[in-house]
Amino acid sequence: MFVIRGTQKLLKEWETEPLQVDIYPPLNSWHASLFLLNRRKNIVFMHDISRLSVTLFGIKKSQYKNLPTLFVQALKELMISEGFDEQIVKAYTQEGEQMLATTTNRHSVMVTLDEIIFIMKELDMEHGCELEKNQWNNRIVFKTVQYKYPVDVFKEVLEKHYKLESI
Repeated sequence: MFVIRGTQKLLKEWETEPLQVDIYPPLNSWHASLFLLNRRKNIVFMHDISRLSVTLFGIKKSQYKNLPTLFVQALKELMISEGFDEQIVKAYTQEGEQMLATTTNRHSVMVTLDEIIFIMKELDMEHGCELEKNQWNNRIVFKTVQYKYPVDVFKEVLEKHYKLESI
């Protein structure tokens, strides 16, 4: 199960009541924020450990009820395109089929999430497919993950977790 730690603006749009979740495994914890780009609502999700981001572009009000499914589909597509092991993709995305919504709790994740939003707005990422935009966003080096690419850190964390689990 994933915990989505949404901003107040996102939780209000999503029309979901945030649950009180204090402690949860960081492997399945994501922060999310709603932002406008070219008068369209977009949601960016950021993994707490790796700072991997997945953005859903052009979300309409009717799609909020399917938000968990849309997020998992976009995450799965990104993982496959980045060459993740198929078993790891399947195992991790199955965990995300159920989600809990709660409020944000880590300032450092929110700062990095805001950086991604700023970059997308400044570069006006209107052109190109969603997958290309998500791949590009995960090729930005961040200090919070020891100056590595978020996609590489995410891959390392998942490989370590699922290899330890199978032993």
